Parts: sequence; structure tokens; C-alpha cells
Amino acid sequence: MSKDLIGSIDIGSNSTLLLVLNTKTKEVVEEVSTITALGRGLDKNGVFQDKSMEDTFRALSEYKDKCKSLGCEKIIVTATEASRVAKNAQEFFSRVKRELGLEIQIISGEGEAYYTAFGINEMMKSKSKIQLILDVGGASSELILIKPKPFEILKTVSLPIGSVRVDDWIKDGELKKNLDAIFEKYNVEDYSGYDVIGVAGTLTSLALMFSGANEFSNDAINNFSLALADFNESVDRIQLVDAKALGKQFSFLGKRSKTIQSGAICSQTILNKINPREIKFSTYGLRYGTAISGAIDETYLV
Repeated sequence: MSKDLIGSIDIGSNSTLLLVLNTKTKEVVEEVSTITALGRGLDKNGVFQDKSMEDTFRALSEYKDKCKSLGCEKIIVTATEASRVAKNAQEFFSRVKRELGLEIQIISGEGEAYYTAFGINEMMKSKSKIQLILDVGGASSELILIKPKPFEILKTVSLPIGSVRVDDWIKDGELKKNLDAIFEKYNVEDYSGYDVIGVAGTLTSLALMFSGANEFSNDAINNFSLALADFNESVDRIQLVDAKALGKQFSFLGKRSKTIQSGAICSQTILNKINPREIKFSTYGLRYGTAISGAIDETYLV
């Protein structure tokens, strides 16, 4: 067992992610992503669905075994927006603790923003004086304006919009109504005009697709950028293709092919509201921030 190896698991609304990081060297030992769709149908039913819970439980069990085999000293498990609102979240997480011995910590929107930004700032080599981060998740999206050195969050907002929610809204014919209500409530003008770093599964998958990559590659994502007009054109183009055809064309999408078009609409909507000069992409984020921190600050727990 190595004191420098930390396992960090991020339970999101669409995917459950594992990172094993050597926190001394910042070397990535293992990364795994599993689409578990824990936030599916949440706005309509208010609870996690049975299949999503079983898929999440199975992923957590596999991740625990992986961390154990690699010799991780600690496993940090966090959960975000879907777990903040699901009525049966605590019941499910109690089962996880009882059967797997994993303590799941539900973090606030502020905590999600902090650890996402901290992880990116710690891992990125090239930094601007002021940096805007956009994290598009399954049920929420965070805009985080930071000063890299010394690290400080200048402003942040958590929007209740994400790829899984948008997918549900499109199917229910409620997309425009819900988007209008969100942007009437949340003012994002203060985030306008900056370069954006896009993180998390939806945006990194779109980066791979738009760059023409044939397989998953951290370097392809971290070295890719687009002007907003080109991003919009690419999003509009993939909306004309059947989801199954996208899945076959971009095999790295896996189960994400079912929601990537909705995630693209979600991302496009937010980006057009803030009108960035350029969109860059990063594979770093929340799980990096929690691993490097080594523990979750109690002020960020729900």
C-alpha cells in the first residue's frame, strides 16, 4: 500500500469516474469512466431508478477492487447534483457503505466548483491570469472564474442544467420552457468574454469528436481548441446524425452516445450565453481536485 496513491471516485448524474493518482508526482496511474445514468428521470420522479443504482453499485464495487489491487492508501468518493436532490440518495449510499465499505460524501455546488477548479489549476502547465472553467455534468453545469496563482475562485455559479436533464426535457417537450426559466433566474453576464476551459465527459467527448480522433486520447483533448462559431457549426452538424450512427462512428462514446447530442445542446446553450473568445478542453477536474486535496473540507458537504 502506498501513501502517495489516492483513489478518487466521482459519482455524477451521467457517469461514475475513477482516478488513481500518485499525489506526489501527479502521475495518473488509472482512469476509468462508466456510464451509470444515476440522474435519469430524476426531475420527473425525484428518485434514482433501480437500474441506475445497480449500474452505479457495480461500478463502485469494481473501482474498489481496482484501488485495492493498485495499493491505494485511501479512496475518496464524492457525489454531486443528482445526489443532492434524489429522495432515495441516502438510502442507496447507506447500502454502498454497508456492503462495500465506501463512504460517499455529497458535496455542494460550491464544493464541486472548488475541487474542479483546484484540480485543473494543479494539473495544467499553461495558465492565464484569469481563467473561466465550464464543467458540464449530467444534471448541473458549473461556471467557475478563477485566479490561478495564488489559486482563488473569484466567482462561480451552478446551473441546474446538464446532459441527462436536457435529454429528458427534449423527450418531454419542455426544453425551451426549462431553459428560459433557468436563464431568467441565473445571470451569467459576469462570465462573458473570457477564454473557456471545458471539462467533464460531455465536453471532452465533443472535443474528441470535433477533432476527428478515432479513439480516446488525453493529449488529443488537452491540446484541442475551437472558436465558438466552429463549435456551434460542429454541434449543429451532429444533430443531423442518428445517435446510433454516432456511436458507431465514434466508438469511444460507448453508452454516452445516447446523450451526447443533448449534452452538445446543453454546452452550446451555455457557451452562447457567455460568448467566449476561445474554447479549450481539459481531461482534469473534480476527481483530480479531491485526490490532490486528500480530504473533503466539511464546509463543502451537503
